[in-house]
Amino acid sequence: MRDRAECGGHAQKVTEDQFKKTAKRSEDDKSITYDVRPFEDQQQEAVAVYLGSLVFKLSVNALNTSKAVALLADNRFVSTPQLDGFVEKLTAAGLPIEIRFP
Repeated sequence: MRDRAECGGHAQKVTEDQFKKTAKRSEDDKSITYDVRPFEDQQQEAVAVYLGSLVFKLSVNALNTSKAVALLADNRFVSTPQLDGFVEKLTAAGLPIEIRFP
């Protein structure tokens, strides 16, 4: 699935393309849900890639959704000040972001 270095335990970086291929996406009338649990120990990085791309799209007025976004993670996910900032910026712009632990 992902190449991991045996010494040091580092996995290769998550890209936008890898996010699109790996995260399980579902959508209804009100929200879009991405399950990032398939990223295992890279859930934090996957969320950072996705939210970073949304913040970039917001900055260039290219964000084309107003649906709430839910990201499903498990106990391997740990938020960071950067991710909290992304969530705050997007929520303030009218795009609610929620990280759920089902």
